[in-house]
Amino acid sequence: MLFRPDRTDFRLIGFYTGKVVFGVGLAMLLPAAVALVVGEPNEACGFVVGAALAITVGRASEVWLYTPAALSTSQGLATVAMAWLSAPFFAAVPLLLSGHYASYLDSYFEAMSGFATIGLTLVNDVDHLPRSINLWRHLMQFLGGQGVVIVVLTVFATSTARVGSLYTGEGREEKIVPNVIRTAQFIWRIALAYALIGTSLLWGSLLGAGMAPVTAAFHAVNLFMAAFDTGGFATMSSSVGFYRSPLVETVLLPLMVAGAFSFPLHYHLGQGRRGELTRNIETRTIAISMTIVFTIMAVGLARTGTFSELGPLLRHGFFHAVASHTTTGLATVSGRLYVTDWGVLAPAMLVTAMALGGMAGSTAGGIKALRVGLIVKGLKRDVRRVLLPEDAVVVETYHSISQRVLRDDQVRAAATIFLLWLCLYLAGGLLGLFYGYELQLALFESVAAASSGGLSVGLVRPDLEPLLKIVYIAQMVTGRLEFVSVFALVGYVVAVARGRV
Repeated sequence: MLFRPDRTDFRLIGFYTGKVVFGVGLAMLLPAAVALVVGEPNEACGFVVGAALAITVGRASEVWLYTPAALSTSQGLATVAMAWLSAPFFAAVPLLLSGHYASYLDSYFEAMSGFATIGLTLVNDVDHLPRSINLWRHLMQFLGGQGVVIVVLTVFATSTARVGSLYTGEGREEKIVPNVIRTAQFIWRIALAYALIGTSLLWGSLLGAGMAPVTAAFHAVNLFMAAFDTGGFATMSSSVGFYRSPLVETVLLPLMVAGAFSFPLHYHLGQGRRGELTRNIETRTIAISMTIVFTIMAVGLARTGTFSELGPLLRHGFFHAVASHTTTGLATVSGRLYVTDWGVLAPAMLVTAMALGGMAGSTAGGIKALRVGLIVKGLKRDVRRVLLPEDAVVVETYHSISQRVLRDDQVRAAATIFLLWLCLYLAGGLLGLFYGYELQLALFESVAAASSGGLSVGLVRPDLEPLLKIVYIAQMVTGRLEFVSVFALVGYVVAVARGRV
């Protein structure tokens, strides 16, 4: 039996969603100021309009829907889903008014791609985007990577607000420190520390590549947000290949890996527990899968003769292995080359790596290394049970921050989510086949959208069929929220239509 939501449910969901919308409105003031400084008055007006709408709606919801009631788990999950759907609604306004997007749907697609740290784009002529618009695209990645809900936790939550359900619903189930507000503050501190170091290193690398200081600083900031938040938006259409700099690529590699590491792991490493890097089930799983992906990719590239020398093969192959496995989506070559020059094995490994993704509780998407590791551990345990005497007690353990005993329900849950991910990947691929695209192209883009992988073979473009755009948007938000929050929101909708008290 479904229970029909009452006014209290909608009041709570609307109240906390409004806080997120308000935060997005404030964030738009930064690119608005940049637009004024660099002489982009039209774009500045667009940001002011978008910010005004978001701030007005956010403040109105806080005034009219205020309630001291605490969120239940289902309300928190539904609020998270609503927040992720609502934030791009307002963030798309300045994109549309800039004139670089064909429709509001394209602008919303771009905003969702930013907040969900996907990196797929429908912009017309990215090489000539106004700087403020390009900054906003990357800033959305930064906000989305840390979690739009974290904006509420750190900026708007009062000392008595109980919004832990929001934190759980976003997919970061494990609090790093006992207090959820302190947890959110730690996440921001980590992000800002990496921002200072990463941007400085990138700026120096770009200066060495011959860029002017101001231009280098702009590109460095954008590159950092794309790499650390595993977002994949690029300042130029040729992505990282535009810089033709091995040094820039070298700096980006650890930033992408850091973004794919969980925030709890960052916390414990910061506490001096270096052993977590080698003992953690997720870091081990990623190390093994990354090695397999890169090895097969290198063999595939060597067989097709894509690169005439070993150095470029290893350089481009390893960069793409990391960029795909961390679901960052930055690239050193054009995406069309995956189809025309890279053969079969290398693109297949890109899809596999994007599908697997990074660590749970990180900015990366995909199935997550924790689930893959648990499934492999469960399989290992079952094989041992078959081989050992029937009365033998088989216990399998794994290390994730602490040593834990593997339970049957954990393996079942991991396998269930694994299957849901495969269904999500398949859904977009089948629709691509319906529109007449080749299987490898349709599946590549579907996995890129759902996993937040962001690499593209060129299927995603402004004249893409509208239904495919909508389905990719649905894949983006479902993959980013990892099903449960979306299911909760759908449950509320169904309950309104059919539920009984």
